[in-house]
Amino acid sequence: MHTANLAFVSGLLQGQLCGGGSGRTASAEAVSGHRSLPLAARPLSAAPFGTFGGASSITLGTRRARLTFPTGALRLRQGVEGARSSSEWREGGDGSGSGAATTGIRVLGLSISKRRLKVGFWFFMWYFYNVVFNIVNKKTLNMWSYPWILSTIQLGTGALYVSALWLAGLRKRPQVDRKLVRSLLLPSLFHTIGHATSCLSFSTVAISFTHTVKSAEPVVGAIGAALFLKEFYSLTVYLAMIPIIVGVALSSVSELTFTMSGFLNAMASNFAFVARNVTSKVSLGDTKKDPSLTAFNIYGLITIISFFIELPVALCFERIPPLASRLAGIAPVTVFSYIAVASLLYHLYNEASYGVLEDVSPLTFSVGNVVKRLAIILSSVIAFGTVMRAMNWAGVALAVGGTLIYSYAKHLDQRRLLKAKRSSQ
Repeated sequence: MHTANLAFVSGLLQGQLCGGGSGRTASAEAVSGHRSLPLAARPLSAAPFGTFGGASSITLGTRRARLTFPTGALRLRQGVEGARSSSEWREGGDGSGSGAATTGIRVLGLSISKRRLKVGFWFFMWYFYNVVFNIVNKKTLNMWSYPWILSTIQLGTGALYVSALWLAGLRKRPQVDRKLVRSLLLPSLFHTIGHATSCLSFSTVAISFTHTVKSAEPVVGAIGAALFLKEFYSLTVYLAMIPIIVGVALSSVSELTFTMSGFLNAMASNFAFVARNVTSKVSLGDTKKDPSLTAFNIYGLITIISFFIELPVALCFERIPPLASRLAGIAPVTVFSYIAVASLLYHLYNEASYGVLEDVSPLTFSVGNVVKRLAIILSSVIAFGTVMRAMNWAGVALAVGGTLIYSYAKHLDQRRLLKAKRSSQ
């Protein structure tokens, strides 16, 4: 379910789904007085430790050995870019399209910027939260098999989380009216279906199998884009879907925990999340005009609406279940702890994905998403001792590798379209 959430948020941030921000980005760059010069080796000097060789160089060292380098090698670039409703630090020229400078330090040829540290931090947290969530969520479902109620609690936890941020003033509160709520109803409905069916699939089959099946989401997305948005890709993109389809088929045939309900629920989540993306793109186009409707806030609003949509359905299917574990020797307090941790991690990994999406290009995010899925599959196999046949691994490799090839082919496709559009102007 997380991959589809991230694809959805990626569309928000790229302006393909709802535009996330205000659509007006103001940039300004202030560069310090020092020139940015390449580091060059200097002759050893007999000057005392730490002397200045005029305004252009600094000498460091002992009496036996010294290194002189230009002060331009120590540089501080400051850049401010308006990003939706808040200022963000970014580094230009990374392929993300930001084009603004960042605060950074270059010492002895090594560049370390705040943006790179930030991206690295969010990538780590994104992977960490995802891996831990999938393991904790599966263990929760093993001892407390109420997927409808669990998925509802997870949405409710996210609703409380974003509401607390808004009330505390830690995040700008969105401007909500009836028109916006109506626009969010269909995306929220499909989000609810996608999240619930993902949880249902996790409750019946191995994590590795569910994630392998969910690798087929790009195939479903391409079909949905062609049918409802009249968007078509090049032949290369469609050919890249073949290994994904073959990989899912191999995994299904060789999966020891295979159940038809687990497979169908995983595929249903793919279709639901694609439908959410399509309806969001159609109904939320006007949100670009409101700077308070960032991708963070839109996802928060969808989470709240989805909670109220799923709550009566979950109660109808599973009522209010006891906290008793179906596994012997597990106390109710342990069950409650697992439910709470899984629910919090569900929202935290989505928050971490926002941090990644703010500062990387779509291609970088797609590659990161493929690596993340592989990390989840491998960690779940180790954590649960899942038996994987050779054909299973072949299916995983084809499905995950095919997703990577598809992402790159789609990236090249978009670059060609953009280049053609520019040349025609």
